[in-house]
Amino acid sequence: MFELLKYLGNFHPVILHLTIGALYFTVFLVFFEKALKQNFFTTIRVGLLFSFVFALISCFLGYFLSLSGDYGENVLNTHMWLGVTTTLAIGLLLFLQKNKFYNKYFKLSFLLTVVLLTMTGHYGATMTHGEDFLNFPEKTPEFSANINDRVNMYSDVIRPILDNKCVKCHNQNKSNGKLLLTNQQQIIVGGKSGPIFIPFNSSESRFYSYLNLPIEDKLHMPPKGNQQLKSHEIELIRHWIETGANFNSSETPDLNNKNLIQNLSLFFPPVNIIVPPPKKRDLERLKGLNFRVERYSVDNNYLDVKFLGEKIEKHHINALLNINKQLIKLDLSECKMSDNFSLKLKNLESLKYLKLNDNPVTDKGLKHFGYNLKSLNLNNTKVSYVGIKDLLKNSSLENLYLWNIEITSDQQKELEETYALKLNFGSKRFGVNMPLSPPIVNSKQTLFKDSIFVEIYNSIGKPQYRYTLDGSEPDSLSFLYQSPLKIVQSCTFKAKAFKKGWKESETTSIEYFKTGGLVSKYKLATSPHPSYKNVSKLFDGILADTDFRSGGWNGFQKNDDPKSTIPLSSGDMVIEIDVPKDQQINSIGIHALSYMNDYITFPERIELFDISSNKNDLIYFQDISKEKAGQIPKTKMYTLPLPKKNVDKLKLVVKSNKKLPKGHVAEGEYAWFFVSEVFFML
Repeated sequence: MFELLKYLGNFHPVILHLTIGALYFTVFLVFFEKALKQNFFTTIRVGLLFSFVFALISCFLGYFLSLSGDYGENVLNTHMWLGVTTTLAIGLLLFLQKNKFYNKYFKLSFLLTVVLLTMTGHYGATMTHGEDFLNFPEKTPEFSANINDRVNMYSDVIRPILDNKCVKCHNQNKSNGKLLLTNQQQIIVGGKSGPIFIPFNSSESRFYSYLNLPIEDKLHMPPKGNQQLKSHEIELIRHWIETGANFNSSETPDLNNKNLIQNLSLFFPPVNIIVPPPKKRDLERLKGLNFRVERYSVDNNYLDVKFLGEKIEKHHINALLNINKQLIKLDLSECKMSDNFSLKLKNLESLKYLKLNDNPVTDKGLKHFGYNLKSLNLNNTKVSYVGIKDLLKNSSLENLYLWNIEITSDQQKELEETYALKLNFGSKRFGVNMPLSPPIVNSKQTLFKDSIFVEIYNSIGKPQYRYTLDGSEPDSLSFLYQSPLKIVQSCTFKAKAFKKGWKESETTSIEYFKTGGLVSKYKLATSPHPSYKNVSKLFDGILADTDFRSGGWNGFQKNDDPKSTIPLSSGDMVIEIDVPKDQQINSIGIHALSYMNDYITFPERIELFDISSNKNDLIYFQDISKEKAGQIPKTKMYTLPLPKKNVDKLKLVVKSNKKLPKGHVAEGEYAWFFVSEVFFML
């Protein structure tokens, strides 16, 4: 009998929906009777009677269905008694319709009955569809990385995960398991147990499998007590390994891979809000007040600003307020900033990254810095443990740097366990056994006609910078950098940072070339590949870096497939160049790229022809030996000397290595040739 009753209970939704439909139809007749100029008294009576009978049957069937015990007791009871009340209300309507109170109370009672029916239906749906079934639909996360829809899974995703969660235990100063994770080569080599990943096989890769071990397992990474990876970060690592663990290729994510898009959308920050460009007069005023102003990204109008003066004043802060919509990153380190100015900084509505290192800021000023900041640097300030706790109570900070702050180790531990952000307390001895940051130079411009100024930006701690101009490695006895350096000849500039008690920095190395002028009149006889066609960049005076996707390179590749949508090409670069008569020019420079991992090689031959007056005389050639398969990207400058006699017009032919060399994973396939600049040299 019990099983039969439960079976009958399954018909509860069917009967219930008949009741709902009949009652709402009757509602329509009641409230639109006058508008339709019809008398529906009998029809309304039948509708109410039908609704009442089936509501009554629905109550019994609902009770039978509840006997299964599959529903939560609280919601079930609410739904049941609302259903009973609604049934009684429908019965009351039947009574009122033939009663003298019909005209006075019927319509109001009908409205109350509909409300009861709606509430009953809501709780019924809550049991079957969940409590949030009526929530407004949330917008599906969209992929929103600020990298023009292309993602380098290693540099844009894997590298940041390693830096945030892994490098603190696997670096030059602390290499657990003899594993270093600070650069690509070290990751490939692995630790004392060998490589940590196998391309295309995540299940056999310790880099992935150790992340999924129980946290109590001694092999689980990161170890218990450390900041753990989030599930979407682990999935992104798995995806990177399964797709070949490539360190350099950038691809547009597969929009059909919903899991990947979801994980990427969680990893990358939201798309920046569009802000208007700053006014020119405001930028000029800032520069006049000793601010360095740079564009935060080529994709938006946000600004990165650093104060270079010795002391910040009220008029400096007021100047910053003029760009409050555009100012996203501000460095006010070492400017004697007091607590009095902190309140005004709160009005910088777009500010996300703030540095106040080496300032007399105290807890009094600190209380104004929580607002919308993501990152705050307070190294060498006078803030305390109490002030930090007050700051973090209502803060949106993701990173907080507190080097050389008077906070005990126990207080540090408490802050780390209490607040979900990345806290960096540095070291008690601050710089001991830590390498300095490499010198940062002011501009990417490396070609110049007469002279160029090289400026090294000062960093935290004010280290000494030593440099050389002959290509040799700088040491503690090399030239001391004191002010912007004027360079008048081609040279290799190398610089290092030095400071007592610190390890010297890595070397910053930049080649500067004195040109005889840029090529202005030319004819490109062969066209670059459509994916890497930036012809104007060939003659803009800027040498591109080793990232061929940066937009500064032009790529050539042979295409002999007549069915291809891409134009047929020999893969060579052929340019006809007019030589200026009023300039002293001794040679032509060509800046090329090689990176075997991405099928890019240096050319196999370079030829220069004199085509003045319809001639076609070969005046210079250079055969270039083929490279072996390798993994490190590199650039090279080729110099082609010109004859001493007058030449009006030249033809430059750069022949690519058509096939990838023996030993390459894609041996025999067509290689790429990339060039970023062609220019005249003295």
